Amino acid sequence: MSEERKVGENFDSQAAGDIFDKLKNVEGKIKPKKEEGKLKNVSHVMNEANYLKDLGEFDEAIELYRQVIFTLPDSQKAYEALIEIYQKQGDAESERDILKKAINNCSKNDHFKKRLSEIE
Repeated sequence: MSEERKVGENFDSQAAGDIFDKLKNVEGKIKPKKEEGKLKNVSHVMNEANYLKDLGEFDEAIELYRQVIFTLPDSQKAYEALIEIYQKQGDAESERDILKKAINNCSKNDHFKKRLSEIE
């Protein structure tokens, strides 16, 4: 390597901070920062999760859907997608758990209550 790279030369502190927050949020350890574009960011995460689900990369999609739910606990679409993945995987226990959370956070959706009663 003939060129010496300077530390921090290509460093974008905002991008690095966002990446760090996203990595920690996947683990559910911290709440996301309150930002003006929060819904826009959640929309991007949801789109990425849908893309991964369609590719069959369920583990990665599950983590992103959980991040959406952490940010927007009443996101019916994220719950529905998780339920669909757990059904495809035959994971009734995880499906039951997410249905209970969905019922608590999306009380107006009777579909979740009906599905929970079907599998119990």
